[in-house]
Amino acid sequence: MRRCRREPAVALTLLILALPGTALAAPGETGFAFLKLGVGARAMGLGSAYVALADDPTAIYWNPAGLAAISGTQVTAMHNEWIQDFRQEFVAVGGHLGPGALGVGMSGFYSSEFERRDDTGVLTGHYGFNDIAVTGAYGARVYEGLDAGVAVRYIREMIDQWDATAVTGDVGARYRLGETGVSFGAAVQNLGSDAKFISVTFPIPLTWRAGAAVSRQLPSLQGRGTLTTEIRKARDDKTHFHAGAEYSYRDRLALRVGGKFGYDDESVSFGLGLVKDWIHFDYALVPLSSDLGTTHFFSLTGVF
Repeated sequence: MRRCRREPAVALTLLILALPGTALAAPGETGFAFLKLGVGARAMGLGSAYVALADDPTAIYWNPAGLAAISGTQVTAMHNEWIQDFRQEFVAVGGHLGPGALGVGMSGFYSSEFERRDDTGVLTGHYGFNDIAVTGAYGARVYEGLDAGVAVRYIREMIDQWDATAVTGDVGARYRLGETGVSFGAAVQNLGSDAKFISVTFPIPLTWRAGAAVSRQLPSLQGRGTLTTEIRKARDDKTHFHAGAEYSYRDRLALRVGGKFGYDDESVSFGLGLVKDWIHFDYALVPLSSDLGTTHFFSLTGVF
């Protein structure tokens, strides 16, 4: 539990609104910055280079077009132990509906309670902070090898009795080059109007992603290797390059490593995946610099 007077609480809120994708920073111009935090331990272990690979329920975040390639009906749940007592949760389900596939999910970003004290330091109560995003997405094949998708997202941020809401949209496309194992993906995220928190108006973190991936069988190693890359540009942020590599042994055990370039507090990530029948377990470790600590992502996916 944290101690904080009302005035610092408002300042803290504005600081949280300006969070970059991985660390606390000085206030910027965009809000709802928790939308920059990725979802799914596999994706995070691959350095967040997932726009061309997403073919599971996390596609509702990375690229809604990826839902078109989902296998069966899948349910994913993720927990992220972030920094400074902040935590992130995500749950989504995806399955085929009509000519394509539908995905529905909810994510939350929150912290432990804060203490509210008056000007003399006397405890007067407690209050909380949380962000919630609810997303619906649909992806379908529009041409041989080419998938397209759209997503609509409702967002709400609350601290104490104050809140801010917004509705945003995503569009994406994914192209698979025949049976070569090569895929390309692109998405525009968080299309929407400005939001208002207390008396502060701020834009949504509009984000562009584009990337490519290649996956090949490795008979000599009894597995499959995957390389993935992505370029990302968010409003009021620099252009960043992401890359990841994965080795999957007999579709049972996966080892992953990823890199992010151009960030101040994050550069590398590591991941592990285990598959047992219809259950997939994934873990990602993302070290942060500047004494911020280490983040841990845990995901469970059921394939039915």
